[in-house]
Amino acid sequence: IGKHNSHVYSVTFSPDGKTIASGSSDKTVKLWDLNGVLLQEIKHNGWVRSVAFSPDGKTIASGSDDCIVKIWNLKGALLQDFEHEYCVTSVAFSPDEQFIASGSADKTVRIWSLDGKTLQEFAHNDWVQSVAFAPDGKTIASGSDDNTVKLWDLKGRTLQEYKHTDWVRSVTFSPDGKTIASGSADKTVKLWDLKGNLLRTFEDDIMVNSVAFSPDGKTIASGSSDKTIKLWDLKGVLLQEFVH
Repeated sequence: IGKHNSHVYSVTFSPDGKTIASGSSDKTVKLWDLNGVLLQEIKHNGWVRSVAFSPDGKTIASGSDDCIVKIWNLKGALLQDFEHEYCVTSVAFSPDEQFIASGSADKTVRIWSLDGKTLQEFAHNDWVQSVAFAPDGKTIASGSDDNTVKLWDLKGRTLQEYKHTDWVRSVTFSPDGKTIASGSADKTVKLWDLKGNLLRTFEDDIMVNSVAFSPDGKTIASGSSDKTIKLWDLKGVLLQEFVH
């Protein structure tokens, strides 16, 4: 079992499934093998809110309360860093590895080239908590404390806006890119199509902090503040519940 010295905010597998990256309020990103052996430790100057592997598994992006997005190789060498005005809450690589998206408490989503240039900036009205690229890399979804999920193209145009009744904590695309799932402090997971239509609402008992699709796109997992992980089918039927 791998351990940090404080809360863990983000975990992700490498594309080959052999390595796990974790980000923590102990101000570190740690890389582990599947036996819990620490492979590498990377330091920020603030809580690490989000970590993401590049699709080829050779680099890691991390976002922190130090307002910085950092790009690292697996040996811990810093390759590039990008700066927001306030803490960075979410980071994601584009599928073609040409861009990085980041969300921040400065109320923006930013698209960066790998050499550190800001290519686009999209605005929300409150903290951006989650960003995700569509599988084809042509659009980005973002979730914000302004109670909205927004769908953008890479030129910064808003394609759709979806509304919750409270903070949006997490957004993700289905593997086929045809639907978006969002989790919110309004105690729901919502499933949307790309035309702005609400397809399904899954009712939870408390704030939903994280959502993810299964690789086959047939199941949604949600994590909430009641210390549970719930599995749902796409019709909203609760399949399983795991308790922390």
